[in-house]
Amino acid sequence: MTNKNRNTPDSMSYTSRQSTHDWFTHLQQLLDALVLCPTDIATRCELALLLEQLGQHEEALVNWNAVLTSDSNNLTAREGANRCRQRMGRPLQSPT
Repeated sequence: MTNKNRNTPDSMSYTSRQSTHDWFTHLQQLLDALVLCPTDIATRCELALLLEQLGQHEEALVNWNAVLTSDSNNLTAREGANRCRQRMGRPLQSPT
């Protein structure tokens, strides 16, 4: 009888690759959806959140700002934009 440990380096490597593949697939789906409807606020917010999780704060900020252009009172986008600015070392309020 063999003992299969799910926490072996091989299984963790597979899990990591699978997770990266899932993120990439989800990212591509969101980008495809925005090609069809670039003003879809929910999709753009989801994309910005995913980009934040992937450490792509500049790209996430671009998407948060796009949401704020359409809906300047969107609290989720305001919070997301501020998070990105903080992580990039920028002032919380953008000059207007």
